[in-house]
Amino acid sequence: MTTAHSPARSRRRGLRALGTTIVAALAAAALVACATAPGNAGTDPTSSSGAESAAFPVTLEHVFGNTTITKRPERIVTLGWYSGDVVAALGVVPVGNEDFTWGEVKGNLPWFADRVKELGGTLPELIRFTDAGEYDFESILALEPDLILAVHSGIDEPTYKRLTEIAPTVAFKKSAWASERDDLTRTVAAALGQPEKAEPLLKASDDAIAAAAAAHPEFRGVTYTYGWYLAEGATSLDLYLPRDPRIQMTDQLGFTTSPQVTAAESTTENFYASISLEKLAEVTSDFHIGWADSQDEIDRTLNNPLVTRWAPVAAGKTSFFFGDYRLAWATTAPSVLSIPATIDDIAVKLSADLGTGK
Repeated sequence: MTTAHSPARSRRRGLRALGTTIVAALAAAALVACATAPGNAGTDPTSSSGAESAAFPVTLEHVFGNTTITKRPERIVTLGWYSGDVVAALGVVPVGNEDFTWGEVKGNLPWFADRVKELGGTLPELIRFTDAGEYDFESILALEPDLILAVHSGIDEPTYKRLTEIAPTVAFKKSAWASERDDLTRTVAAALGQPEKAEPLLKASDDAIAAAAAAHPEFRGVTYTYGWYLAEGATSLDLYLPRDPRIQMTDQLGFTTSPQVTAAESTTENFYASISLEKLAEVTSDFHIGWADSQDEIDRTLNNPLVTRWAPVAAGKTSFFFGDYRLAWATTAPSVLSIPATIDDIAVKLSADLGTGK
């Protein structure tokens, strides 16, 4: 199963470009006892009742085929990122959601937890991984879902087939970890029978980004790159491509993606491109944004002899999302819930690291 470059990557499965939290499976009985079904306390009546019978059946196309949902789902499991946020934004609390534990973030993302509280619901069971590095299918089965949403995830076809044995499953459209925010939001809204609710949510998030961009005109005209840290012995630097949601949101703030990064998108189906350190100087960038799990990883990256000569690093124009894990997750998975809650703080950090101090 492929997973994304993320704040949690180095603690996941021990592979350079893969990862997820490895935790022993919870007891199935406890999962069933704690699960909260949408339609009870965990549902916003004004939203869930908007799923009219005329909206079903609905057939959704994705990378592994088509999934038909015949009636309004009442017990939803959300895997990967984004889907849980959109489900909650639509007024429904999933019975199971991906575990987002990293740093001071424990289990649930803060804006998701706030929305569940607003709905008067109970936080969903956390979906974790087994020691074998795969989803705990037994715990998912114990939740008795009638829909599994993995619209922004890294599930492979064998994982998808196992999930479909539990419940109808909707995967990503084309590439793992590369779902476009508008399309993902509309897909989830359609799956819940609330297609008309997607547009107001998207407008609110776009308006929030536009307001942050207007408050920071210094971003305009700044060419940037956005990527990962250098692992021990690495000979290339991984940079996110325009199909990655991180890049889409940063572009909306007014920054301009490096032309070499944009060109690299046609060379791979991944959400990132690995740039040889020997060729890094050829990548145009005024400002480099990066991920790291520790200060040591940042130091290893910025002190590499080839990286130190790269224009943004030589000029001291770098920004690493490390320490504030709320912002780290918000930039990793910018959703219709996370954007309004965090975009102002993200813009302030980027402005400060860019050297404007605004």
